[in-house]
Amino acid sequence: MPFITLPLVGKPGLMNSTAAVMIVFAWFIGGCSRSGDVTGGDETTRGGEQSETAADTSFYRGVLRFVVAYNDDTGNSATIQYGSTTRKVLRGASLMGWSYSEDKGVTWKYGGKLSPPRGWAVLWGDPAIVTSRTNYGLMFMSNLAFPDAKFPADGVEGYVYTAVGGACIARSTDGGVHFEIFQCVTNTDPIPGLPNSTKGHFYDGGYMAAGPQGEIYVAFVDVDNSQVDIWLSPDGRQQFARLPPPFPFDYTGAHPRIAVGPDGTLFVMAAVKANVQDQHSPYMLVANRYRNGQWGSRVGVLFPVEIEVMPGVEMGSSVLGTPLTIRIGPQFSFAIGTSSADRDDSIRFLATQRNEQRWFFVRGGVCDYNLKSCGWYEGWTFGSAHVTRESQRVDVFDPNVTSFTMFGIEPRWQGAFLTRYGNGTTTVQLTRATLGYVNGSPFSIPVDIASNVPVCSDTRGYWGDYDAFLPVESQTDSVRFMRFMTDSGSGCVNRSLFLGQQQHVRAVDYSY
Repeated sequence: MPFITLPLVGKPGLMNSTAAVMIVFAWFIGGCSRSGDVTGGDETTRGGEQSETAADTSFYRGVLRFVVAYNDDTGNSATIQYGSTTRKVLRGASLMGWSYSEDKGVTWKYGGKLSPPRGWAVLWGDPAIVTSRTNYGLMFMSNLAFPDAKFPADGVEGYVYTAVGGACIARSTDGGVHFEIFQCVTNTDPIPGLPNSTKGHFYDGGYMAAGPQGEIYVAFVDVDNSQVDIWLSPDGRQQFARLPPPFPFDYTGAHPRIAVGPDGTLFVMAAVKANVQDQHSPYMLVANRYRNGQWGSRVGVLFPVEIEVMPGVEMGSSVLGTPLTIRIGPQFSFAIGTSSADRDDSIRFLATQRNEQRWFFVRGGVCDYNLKSCGWYEGWTFGSAHVTRESQRVDVFDPNVTSFTMFGIEPRWQGAFLTRYGNGTTTVQLTRATLGYVNGSPFSIPVDIASNVPVCSDTRGYWGDYDAFLPVESQTDSVRFMRFMTDSGSGCVNRSLFLGQQQHVRAVDYSY
């Protein structure tokens, strides 16, 4: 069964013995890492670009599968036409592709891609995926979509914001081998000053979560309305319906993140503006929870510490004659797991910030399950929170958090993020860290698990805005984790405004 969806029960993971420090050190470091190509190694996906990942595991008819969704440009030559400074998207284009492994990640099969359903012109990526917690062969995958009502007959040139008008959700009943469109969702409430709002609001991002009674949730940021839209299917068989907004009085930006606790409580985290009237006002990280059919009062998670929405990492180098930048999307992540022995830290999170030099670093913290209090821990800081010499520059960004709990295995809390060392580089490292404690104090040792990963973003900086990170397998007394990331190891042969070639998906895993 998919370990990411097990009930969150088990003994606490806090270590207090001074004599255990060396054991703890080895425990924090963990085992060796491995990596392999999810896409780009086969003839079908080699000719297109794949980036930006979401993943889960399934179990169907005795087979454990790892399933990863991504933005898939495979086979789009007739429907997406690229120039050096432009891009034209025609009816029928789709980025809704996926791959799966039936041998625990040794080899990967291309699942294919879905075509836009009736009434919708284009499927436009920003993937999300989840497995039901009551039927481990039942999976759901979502993509942004362009409705016919907003799509010009001759296509869309350049940026496509005016054409996005909702999202389409696909369902698999065989553990991720095949998917079919299940439902498309859109918010058509009128917005003053936006006449096209009645044809479908501009959705961005995408994130899914599953509840213990079969509930399936999918969340987007409604850019037109500056709100988070969350849709719920009560059992994965009934149609999705939109919930009331979790932050109705806030100006919301960036892609939201959602998770469901063991008792069925839905949690959402998002970035909101501190001052709606000020265009340059910083975003703050906030959270809320949905229980018994209603939202609670939102809480500031990192208040008053600001985070950024869609910042760019300047690499200080050029590739193919243009400056190399990585544009990064939702710069926060959280997970729900088992609390420690002496505190309610069942929600742990990571968020990207900048220091005085404008370098990126990642800071971690906790919230209690009831969202009565949240705070960050200095011991879970990765990168340079304060100014150091330029020669020691480190940028840390694109964080993920995940947790694993199962009877007989010590609870595991893991974070993963990208790291850039120094200026004038064209590569990044994938780094992981245990979000744990030593002698009761937050402590972590970051470890690079993939080194010198080449970057080939387009000239806007796009290289995939977010990635998946999850536990995939228990191994006696250890747990295997896997992060899926964009990889340009095949070489950078072309960079234009909307295209970085090549981009494929790589899986990096380790056990500890």
